[in-house]
Amino acid sequence: MAQNYTHEFEKFSNEDFELQLYAPDTSAAAVVIYDIGKSCFKLTDDGFRLFFERKFKIKILSNAGLEWAQVSIPYYQERDRAEEITQLKGNTYNMENGEVRISKLDRKNIYIEKDKENWYKKKFAMPDVKVGSFFEVSYLVTSPYLFNLRNWEFQQRIPVIYSEYTTRMNPFYEYTYIFQGAGRFDEYKSYEDKYTSNYFNSMEYHDMVYFFVMKNIPAFKDEAFITSIDDYIIKLDFQLSSIHHPSGYSEEIMTTWPKLSKELLEHEKFGKYLKKCRQKGKDITDTMPLGTKSAMDKAKQIDRMVKSDFRWNHTNAKFASGSVKDLLVKKSGNSADLNLFLAGLLNAAGLEAWPMILSTRHHGKIMIDYPFQHFFNYVMVLARLDDALFLLDATEPLSNFTEIPAQCLNVKGLVIREDKTEWVNLKNSSVSAMNYNFDLMLNSAKDSIFQKCLLTSTGYVAMDFRNEYSDSYKELKDELLGANAGLNDTITVTCAKEIEKPFKMAYTKNIQVETVEDKIIISPFGNNVITENPLKMPVRNYPVDFTYRQSRSYNSVLTIPAGYKLLSIPNNISISNNIIDLKYTAVVRDNTVTVAGSYEFKKDLYEASDYLNVKGSFKKIVDKFNEKLVLVKAM
Repeated sequence: MAQNYTHEFEKFSNEDFELQLYAPDTSAAAVVIYDIGKSCFKLTDDGFRLFFERKFKIKILSNAGLEWAQVSIPYYQERDRAEEITQLKGNTYNMENGEVRISKLDRKNIYIEKDKENWYKKKFAMPDVKVGSFFEVSYLVTSPYLFNLRNWEFQQRIPVIYSEYTTRMNPFYEYTYIFQGAGRFDEYKSYEDKYTSNYFNSMEYHDMVYFFVMKNIPAFKDEAFITSIDDYIIKLDFQLSSIHHPSGYSEEIMTTWPKLSKELLEHEKFGKYLKKCRQKGKDITDTMPLGTKSAMDKAKQIDRMVKSDFRWNHTNAKFASGSVKDLLVKKSGNSADLNLFLAGLLNAAGLEAWPMILSTRHHGKIMIDYPFQHFFNYVMVLARLDDALFLLDATEPLSNFTEIPAQCLNVKGLVIREDKTEWVNLKNSSVSAMNYNFDLMLNSAKDSIFQKCLLTSTGYVAMDFRNEYSDSYKELKDELLGANAGLNDTITVTCAKEIEKPFKMAYTKNIQVETVEDKIIISPFGNNVITENPLKMPVRNYPVDFTYRQSRSYNSVLTIPAGYKLLSIPNNISISNNIIDLKYTAVVRDNTVTVAGSYEFKKDLYEASDYLNVKGSFKKIVDKFNEKLVLVKAM
């Protein structure tokens, strides 16, 4: 298939226009016709530079594919030294009245956006893109950062017909590459280019060329309960592992975990920052009423003080952003600022605590066999309190003690200490629960139900509700009461600030009911249960990751109005297996019917081999918890 399309920039073929449906995946909203990249080193007046060229062509097959016309090119910048994007070109092709119309990218529409630490994006929208269009983009990135050899993603969220990456390596910089997501390449070549001579310090050398190709790559169709697609897509990751100097000296960049820890402890924005936190922290902890309290109680008081007095600026980082003095003045900082400060305060109070680096869920998983610093983007604290180890984090003021952010529940973290290398599992074994209790009563007209609800939540769900209640009450009100909630409709909250207790919300609202002839149809749990299966793919080759263990329970008591009866009682079910505990009961007593349902997934993560069983469990939840109660007039 790939041979039918031209891979030359500013060239097109009949096949480009005739492609209306991608046969291997007829649901595809767009398709990458080709994606070709090349990386090489060139000697400049300032030494070697990395040059990365890329060109790609995308065909739009449906309205859903129009989002692919929004293009983003990442580049790296430290202070005033940035990678440079040049030779940027783009064209959109449309067939109109039998003629090809070409719309060129207007550089005036290009803008820059900050992405994450030291990374930016040059963004633009391709012009005149509609269903049936195809467009191409070409650019060159020149980089002074030799550690930043571009990685290559063969797989995307839409199918890729042809993907090719070529790297030309000189003998001075050695890279390790990690190939993820597939067993082999469709084409692979490596050879020494003996026909092209290069010179450095009067030394002649030849490039080693590596050529990688993959064809007809299916779209990565991610769905619910996944960490980052970067953990699973087919891609090549490169990392500078050593530098070989012409003098014969070799400098190892790919280090060991003990050496990496040592480097961090000597770093101005990590180990030296932590040391200053200890020094400054002594002045702070000496004024706190710690006295003869236990290690646990001291840590709780220090943890609460940091969470109360300092604010996270929503930036994840493994290095402090400024000085300790800056933090004490601004009372705000990134995850490294706050958690290194927390570790320093604990040390100042005589407690054992160490910083721990990790990768957040969105950032991707750490590969423990490859000791590279770039895997990490976050700092947390490991503390030994009363002979037990606890994970602490200061970024979330409404979190309970030892309740680390959900974004940090990502396999393992590396404790940074001088005496040993220690990995800690990033897990939370407790269950985060939502419990609904409903009282339902039909109004006199029998066309709506007055619903009283008490919602009790624990764990991460409670933390989310507390944040919503304090930061965006209107959104929470719309979520619970509906967008048409009246001004007088309110939510009454219990334990809003008492974070060690369950978070409770009581509210009332009217719900329209469905009527068919003389039948009244009622959903006993309202719109508070899932109505469709979040797992939709027939098979899945990556885990189902819930982040943390979850449970839901519902108890609904419906008063049957005079002159009516229940047409039939729903069947009770009880399921307990290695995936889920699920119960559903319905009981009629006098003029009330009580429907109770609950389910709890037994793990926070299920391997791909369990996918169909987890999907089947969701189907049972959707089918059973959405069953209706039908009232009919009593004879």
